[in-house]
Amino acid sequence: MLSQGDIDGAMALSVEAGWNQTADDWRLFLRHGTVFGIIEDGALSASAAIMPYGTEIAWISMVLTRKSRRGCGLGTRLLKHCISVVEAEGRTALLDATPAGEVIYRKLGFEGHETFTRWAGTGGGKSPSGAVAPDIPAAITAANQVFGADRTELLANFASRCPDLCRYDPDTGLCAFGRDGSLATQIGPVVGSSPNPDSPGTEALVAALIGGITGSVFMDVADHCTRLAACLAALGFEKQRPFLRMKRGPWLPPGNGSTVAAIAGPEFG
Repeated sequence: MLSQGDIDGAMALSVEAGWNQTADDWRLFLRHGTVFGIIEDGALSASAAIMPYGTEIAWISMVLTRKSRRGCGLGTRLLKHCISVVEAEGRTALLDATPAGEVIYRKLGFEGHETFTRWAGTGGGKSPSGAVAPDIPAAITAANQVFGADRTELLANFASRCPDLCRYDPDTGLCAFGRDGSLATQIGPVVGSSPNPDSPGTEALVAALIGGITGSVFMDVADHCTRLAACLAALGFEKQRPFLRMKRGPWLPPGNGSTVAAIAGPEFG
């Protein structure tokens, strides 16, 4: 099991893989979740993390292996250990898989559930204007209800790191969060209490958030949100990669996830 003293080694793994994590992300995993690792010759060779949400589910992510040690089964070994821990706690294990990872996860009993696409672009670089500071506790409560599990620690962390990316409309139930990344600012989760979050309101909110960001932006959008995808394309964003949400266990999100417009990222769900 890794500790805060292993953050430099963990960052080295995610940087080598070209992932978007920061040291703050790793601290969040270590503080509110569990990170397992394999250390060889004093260096971290592989990692895998569990982030519990409420009592029913846990997210498995950050399955990383140093390039020189890939193909040796280290990642699969840690992944299987994470699955056993999650199931021993009586939780459903969830993760967001790339096409390459999907093959491995299906062999381990995971089934596909929802699909998402990462969109990458550039922010407008304008200073935020006219945005009212949200009631962050209310935003977190609403987002938890839509997600179907308690992610208070995660969302409070995002809101403290990037308060300008936190939005909440009590009339529509529309919530948005975001965070800084090593490669790009990530917008998400974006959720709504209505059955269809792919609305003009969501489109306007996302466009406003992007306009206030300087530099690169990532957003992992639910494939059923075609209006939002068209908005991103009009802003010059391009598709980067698909993700398949997979689960091993009985848990299902409210409305089968239909109220989610964008996720927090594959590492956080």
